[in-house]
Amino acid sequence: MRAVTVTPGQTGSLRIREVPDLQPGSGEAVVRVLQTGLCGTDAEITAGLYGEAPPGSAYLVLGHENLGSVESAPVGSSLAPGDLVVCTVRRPCAEGCLPCRSGQNDMCLTGHYRERGIQALHGFMSERYADDPAYLVQVPSHLRSVAVLVEPMTVGQKTLEQTFRIQQRMSWQPRQAVVLGAGPVGILAAAAMRMRGLEVTVASREAAGSAREALLREAGIGYVSTASTPIEDLPRRLGAIDLVLEATGSASVIAPALGVLGRNGVCVLASVTQVGRTWEMDLGSWNRQMVLGNRLVFGTVNAARRHFEAAVRDLATAEERLPGWMGRLVTRRLPFTEATRALEREPSDIKTVIDFD
Repeated sequence: MRAVTVTPGQTGSLRIREVPDLQPGSGEAVVRVLQTGLCGTDAEITAGLYGEAPPGSAYLVLGHENLGSVESAPVGSSLAPGDLVVCTVRRPCAEGCLPCRSGQNDMCLTGHYRERGIQALHGFMSERYADDPAYLVQVPSHLRSVAVLVEPMTVGQKTLEQTFRIQQRMSWQPRQAVVLGAGPVGILAAAAMRMRGLEVTVASREAAGSAREALLREAGIGYVSTASTPIEDLPRRLGAIDLVLEATGSASVIAPALGVLGRNGVCVLASVTQVGRTWEMDLGSWNRQMVLGNRLVFGTVNAARRHFEAAVRDLATAEERLPGWMGRLVTRRLPFTEATRALEREPSDIKTVIDFD
């Protein structure tokens, strides 16, 4: 079968190649790939910045955002041929730490987890893959056009779940949320927040009046261009900010993100940023604000199966409330044979999808 592959650590190594056909393990389902999404992680792996091939393999099959159709399922599984599924990405560590044993691979203690299309496991940019049904999340057929957005939407799902769990430490009724970054992760997280009744503003470098801003406003989400309004000015414009999600991928945004929180506010860091970047800040002042204001900051990496299931539910809700809106986040679709061109971002891109069907 054909697959989109890279040689980890080598720039410009992306290839469409013939790879060995599947040899499904006992109890595994076989899934025909319909679509895969592209994100910054795929671009960085292709650029040779990181990524790890499976043991014994000279290459890594790329791709972690996915949608497929079940071709065969093991006896006793709830899956049936033709079911639409999205596969989770992370697998437990070999040591079997407590979180991994509890189905919380996203909270692995050892750091020896594996991730499909990223670290030590082939991804989904192939014509088929096989996996344990425990990692396959069913998607209703009417969501087929948007289901490839499930994986990036899990970031917002976990952000909200963890935030509200932690904030059980106090009586808390959040009103104002800010999402830093207007990429797919930021937009999908903003939509999830809006569906829960929060007033949401997305802040990004793109100039005001863009098509992206218009799309957000259709869903009742505000937009601020940081080109004209610095992040530090957001509290004066919006009032007290209860929740901040940093999803830009830029280390320079972290300090301002921490500084705009209101009392009892929560700042969630979801970007994996480049190391070696420094930022001057008054730690004494920041600590005083954190302590006296009961403010909170935590990091999050997606995602457990329940976050995928929550993402499916929110996509369904979004389609009911604003039919077709989610589908407009997919701005480019290309066949998998044009994967190299798909990785070349265009200014108007939100989400690029590769079709295998």
